[in-house]
Amino acid sequence: MTWRGTLPAACWEAREASTIIPVEAESTSNGVFLATHTSIPILLRDRVDSAVGGTIVDEHNLRRTVEELPADQPIIPILGKSGTGKSHLIRWLRINLEPNDATRLIFVPKHRMSLRGILELILEHATSERAVELRSKVAAASDAAADETTAQLRLRNELAVLVETRGADKDGTPEENDLRAFLASAEGLPALLSDPVFRRRLLADNGPIARLVREKLSGKGSEDKEDAFGFTAADLDLSVDDVSKAGVDAASVASALASDAPLRDLAAKMLNEQLGPAVSEVFGIGGDDLKQLLVELRLDLHRQGLELLLLIEDFSIFQGIQGGLIDAITLLPTETLALCPMRVVMAVTTGYFVNQMPETVYTRTYKVFDLELPSDKSAPFDPARFAARYLNAVRVGSEEIDKHRTHKRVEPNHCLQCPVRDKCHQAFGEVEGVGLFPFNRRALDRAIRSQSKGDAFVARDVLTRVLRPVLQRDQTELDEGRFPSTGFESDFRTGALDILDNVEDQVRLRTPGDPELSERRVRMVRFWGPGHGPQNLHPTIHEAFAISPLPDLITEQQTLPHQPSVPEPVRPLNGTKTPIVVDPSTPPPPALKPTLVQAVDEWHSSGKLLQSHRNDLRKIVHSAVIGFLGLEDGYGGDSGDWTKARAEFTPSFDANTSIALDGSALQTALISIDHRNVEDVRVLRALAWVNAKGSWEDVPQGDALQSLCVNRVQEWADSVSACLLPSEGDDAELGRLAHALLSVSKALGIADSYRNDALSRVKALFASPSKLADPVHRPHMRRLQDRFVDPKADRDTLQRRLLRLTSYRQGTGKPLAIDLPRLVRAMRDDAAEAPWPEHVPEQIRKAADDIKKRTTALDPMLDETRRLAPDVSDLGGDVAEVAHALNTLLSDLAALGQSTNSINPLALHDAAKSVKASDLKKVTDLTEGLDAWPTLTADQRLRLMTLDERPALRIRAWLDPAREAVNALEQKLQAGSASEAQREYDETLQRLVAGLETLSREVMDVAGPEGGA
Repeated sequence: MTWRGTLPAACWEAREASTIIPVEAESTSNGVFLATHTSIPILLRDRVDSAVGGTIVDEHNLRRTVEELPADQPIIPILGKSGTGKSHLIRWLRINLEPNDATRLIFVPKHRMSLRGILELILEHATSERAVELRSKVAAASDAAADETTAQLRLRNELAVLVETRGADKDGTPEENDLRAFLASAEGLPALLSDPVFRRRLLADNGPIARLVREKLSGKGSEDKEDAFGFTAADLDLSVDDVSKAGVDAASVASALASDAPLRDLAAKMLNEQLGPAVSEVFGIGGDDLKQLLVELRLDLHRQGLELLLLIEDFSIFQGIQGGLIDAITLLPTETLALCPMRVVMAVTTGYFVNQMPETVYTRTYKVFDLELPSDKSAPFDPARFAARYLNAVRVGSEEIDKHRTHKRVEPNHCLQCPVRDKCHQAFGEVEGVGLFPFNRRALDRAIRSQSKGDAFVARDVLTRVLRPVLQRDQTELDEGRFPSTGFESDFRTGALDILDNVEDQVRLRTPGDPELSERRVRMVRFWGPGHGPQNLHPTIHEAFAISPLPDLITEQQTLPHQPSVPEPVRPLNGTKTPIVVDPSTPPPPALKPTLVQAVDEWHSSGKLLQSHRNDLRKIVHSAVIGFLGLEDGYGGDSGDWTKARAEFTPSFDANTSIALDGSALQTALISIDHRNVEDVRVLRALAWVNAKGSWEDVPQGDALQSLCVNRVQEWADSVSACLLPSEGDDAELGRLAHALLSVSKALGIADSYRNDALSRVKALFASPSKLADPVHRPHMRRLQDRFVDPKADRDTLQRRLLRLTSYRQGTGKPLAIDLPRLVRAMRDDAAEAPWPEHVPEQIRKAADDIKKRTTALDPMLDETRRLAPDVSDLGGDVAEVAHALNTLLSDLAALGQSTNSINPLALHDAAKSVKASDLKKVTDLTEGLDAWPTLTADQRLRLMTLDERPALRIRAWLDPAREAVNALEQKLQAGSASEAQREYDETLQRLVAGLETLSREVMDVAGPEGGA
């Protein structure tokens, strides 16, 4: 059972759609043609050269005008763009003109009418001996040119000859004449036409030569344009694969044409000027033959007392021989030339008639019927009425229609026998008792809009792009419960772009667990609904499409039975600017949505997203996920260590590289969002809303969307965490980092690094050194330490890497706390040699390895430390005691007048005073450590190298001048005479000198001549 009971859901047969609405309209029977005919507004103008004024009429006025044509103005052009119905009017005339025994009617169709066919149509009515001769000539000429390839080559060659011999017209401006002379020369267009390399382009299937030959041999096809075939400037913008193989002249003129658009326009014009004589030469018959044939026919009909009516469905098919036709139809009878009266009605595109018809046609034109209404003219036209005629004809069927016409009966209304007529018409609408099912006015209008250029109504497009596809394709879809189909939406999507254009509206129309039904419901509401958001439609529409209503949605207000759902709208015809009566069902302007929300809606429907919008949306997602990553709970915060793609900190979570919105990166990104994934698009759209508004309270359906976003963003964050953050139990990297940094702290002489308690060692990892090695006395040690304190050095990199794993932060600020238990575990000695985890970047591993190498390669530092540390083992006391004795001696000698000017007692006193009590012990320990170097561990050696060098330097600062003073005193005393007192002083001095010389010698031996480095 269907909504129509035992009858199929669709009330027509799909095969009838192609019969009633064929590709070539003239192929339908007269009965079908009349059954589907609808009057369309026509602008009638009295003057052919005026584009203003005129009166809106219909086809009946056209028929009366044809019947009253005066003998001296026998021409009526029907103008309009392609697809506007010109040919339709010609055929309507042919059927509806009253039969007249005194008139011979010749109808020239536009499709499948070859040159020979056109001439034979005319010859059918000629009976004179001259006509017999012409008939034989036509047959012979056409047979001679029946080979398409030969005809193309001959036409190309003939054009080359004619352009060279006739192309240099001298009636233009001097500049144009010069260009014509160049193009008509043997080195110009003739060289190009004759060149074998350019042959492929010039004879291409879609080129003018091939198209013209096909038309003359086979007639125009339905796929061919209405405009006359000929050369355009684009045809002469030539390029070939290897221009080097072309002739010099051909390559030169091709290059000139390619770089000069006006020159291409002139070249096309010159070729088109020669098409007529070229066609005549190639096909053996031409415009002159056509003129003679028509003149002979008119002479013959005059002798019989008859007149001639010529109906031309498309004037452009006379391309190449149009001159003869124009001469013949503008020729008026005279006393010496007894021609029969002739009326001509021809469909012709506006551009061709205005730009290419000679003045003689204008003077012989009686009235102009124009299907393009100007902006100051409006005429009511109901597209639904137009469509209803075809819908009923398809339902009735061509055979039944022809049967009724045979018996001179009007075709029936198929809806009269339908069991659901009343509710169908109430739900879907009707026009003059004919239902619009499967459309309603809204769906029909949106489908037509999608296939229109601007807001113009083009009959051919409505028939071939709207009605026929739906009636052919979707009959089965309806019967099997799959309508509206994906094909329907694909064909007509652009007609409903602003309706249900966001994912939230679409979600409200979903049936959980049935995505196919959900998608069909969205299509139904989008095209058949009023455009006011998610809602249930008329129950009959749901029933007909087998789509159940949703209980939580409102139902559209119903119209009364048989009452039109909306007034007949006024639509512009054929590209005019005729105003439109607003359909009350047209949706109101969409609520003002933030730019990024609109971008997400467009992306979801079309997959198109501007790069700037893509970048902004990535940043929004990135910020949302950062808030869920727990980076403030032990993973370094969002200071950039995790969130910026730096090589030493990979893996990282970066907005541009870690978040993909479609594209090839979907498979590799940490967060992948596909525009076809409804749930992800909903979250992205909601995030764009709240980002713009700042609060969920200002977002439509904010409460529900906030909950949706929280859940999805948490899922994204969990996914990022799994790929990005180390597990809580994996401290291998942390152990290696901590011990590498501990080695650096030891190399910097940070005391806490040598203590055994964990807290001191953790503190040492980030402590700043109090003083680095003296660069003058210990350059090697200073260089080692400098490499660790540079802001860009390995220590800084490893410190930030360690903080990334263990710190607590507030936003993007500095670390507020350390995950101390985790870090203390990593400080265990057995963690120093743990294997590096695979995820650790090579740059981090290399930095740690380099630290180990530098802090164990200490031989250069050993040598410079040996030179710095003095041997004070023979000093015989501490420095203060020896200095005091020396100072006393110097004072006594000064009292006896025995001092020397080279000694500065005050400087010696100050130097001795700067030596601290512990300095001698530190120097002694340093010396002992250096002596035991081979037996020391790596840590002991590093600690020895980082001991403070200032005690040794202070002792040297006193010892060097003290030694010089002793030497000076010794020399002075040895030079004077001895007395008992002097001998006593001398003995004392000798003992002092002995001790000082030993100390001085040791100091000098260690320090060397440069005083250490």
